[in-house]
Amino acid sequence: MGRILYRYLVLEQLIPAVICFSGLLLILLAGRMMQLTTYLFAGSVTFMDVIRVMGLALPKLALYALPMATLIGVLLGFLRLTADNELVAIRSAGVGFRQLWPAVATVVLLATALSFYTSLTLVPTANRQLKITLRALGRAVVPALLKEGRFIDVLPNLVFFFDRVNPKTREIRGVFIHDTRNPQTRATIVAKSARLLDAPGQHALIFRIENGSISRVGDDLKASQTIRFGSYDLVLNLDDLLGRDDAGGWKKGEMSLAELRRGMESSDGTRYALEFHKRLALPFACLFLGLAAAPLGALFQRGSRMSGVTLGIAIFLGYYVVLSAGKALGEEGILPAALGIWLPNMAAAALAAYLWKKAHDETPFALVDWWHKCGTVRALALKICTPPHKKTAGSHDHPGK
Repeated sequence: MGRILYRYLVLEQLIPAVICFSGLLLILLAGRMMQLTTYLFAGSVTFMDVIRVMGLALPKLALYALPMATLIGVLLGFLRLTADNELVAIRSAGVGFRQLWPAVATVVLLATALSFYTSLTLVPTANRQLKITLRALGRAVVPALLKEGRFIDVLPNLVFFFDRVNPKTREIRGVFIHDTRNPQTRATIVAKSARLLDAPGQHALIFRIENGSISRVGDDLKASQTIRFGSYDLVLNLDDLLGRDDAGGWKKGEMSLAELRRGMESSDGTRYALEFHKRLALPFACLFLGLAAAPLGALFQRGSRMSGVTLGIAIFLGYYVVLSAGKALGEEGILPAALGIWLPNMAAAALAAYLWKKAHDETPFALVDWWHKCGTVRALALKICTPPHKKTAGSHDHPGK
């Protein structure tokens, strides 16, 4: 394969892959920002704080966006070549499909290398910094709590309602708090007054509530208890907004590979093993899914570009379904952790090898034929189910006009 053809094929795959990656990243980032609205829309959070949080959230999202972007980018490149009969021209010039391997390998290996760097270096570092940043912004939730005349649910499993609030002194009149943090018991606190205090040395807030009562009701609604008090301290752990840490400090997603390996030797080693293998398996998904996409795009005939993309997305979703199933089976101990995580990669590698052989031999692929038949059946069913258009009362056919 000549240098000009090599550069041409690389650009045909790389440009749609970059566009797809950017679009996916924006969609995933928007979803992540919705989860952090407690921090991002508090009064004391600046625009630069929002930018910083968004930047630190990107690496983890990129790790999941890269495999799909690689699959769709390579697939779109080869679908366009097939639709415009350029692959036919390339083969007529004596270039077999396997000779296109360097151009495909360049794109998928570039995506794999970027994914490895993201998985092994950026993800644990960014997740740690994100947690530290959210801890620093944790007290920004205070203005969201000190609002009067409305129900407030910014903290999980807690609902607040205050009649009157003095934001400067943090004094509150007319207190109603519904607490469902304990799944066995629901508690309702009603009091005349309260004051919001900081807990020195702790990542927490204290509601000092005075002259009120606590009503507790069991989950079965059979047992109840009412307690009157003169003063009661309700401690709110702001870590509940972030999720609690694993034993030993950082959560699994914030650990390096070396720390995960040490965690695998503990009594709860399966959870760490699943995270360890997932960090390695997701970058390889770019390699195997990208290699499967090239012959898949070459096997679709002209006019089937949208069908090819749909089938590619179905393969991508199938990959993540198998990955989720393998992870669940690994957590239950039904499958070894390594096998559960690497199972979709093994299936994708086998599919890629099979498709490359089919594309090189120019033999039909049964799945593509079946997909075309389904498209024909769908079009026929749509035509049958679509009601005929009725002519309007004033419309007439005039021959010769």
